[in-house]
Amino acid sequence: MNSENPHSIPLWPPKDCEQVELWLNARSDGECSPEQEGWLSQHLSQCEPCSEEWSSLESTRLAFESSRLLEPADFERAALQRTIFPNFLGKLGWTLTALGLLLCTWIIFADVLEEESNLEIFAIVGLWGGILLIGFRTLVEQLRVRRKDPYRQVKR
Repeated sequence: MNSENPHSIPLWPPKDCEQVELWLNARSDGECSPEQEGWLSQHLSQCEPCSEEWSSLESTRLAFESSRLLEPADFERAALQRTIFPNFLGKLGWTLTALGLLLCTWIIFADVLEEESNLEIFAIVGLWGGILLIGFRTLVEQLRVRRKDPYRQVKR
């Protein structure tokens, strides 16, 4: 190996198969000269372990090269947008329910402490609004799933 940096590519030509494997990485990245390519090709034709290593490197490189992240198709984008609204309703419903429960708790403690509070109407509206939104979201989701369920006619 190079004495300056222990992780650098060793000097050419490689002395053993361990050094050849480092050069195979350079070859896979397209960093070898034509002479080095020829020498490595000849070595690969004569050395089974290095040939297997090269095969593994190339299949990995090709897998990464062929797997590209694509933009979602229009139907996928529409499906994502359809899920945003029910999720928003669900979060809003749970938030209002939690707020209503907190306000109801406050009212109970205010009554216990005999303090006057005008939060009763907000507590009731928040609690029932949250419960209704959660129910509505669940109903919408069930109808959507039932309509698009490919197995809806299968008897269970």
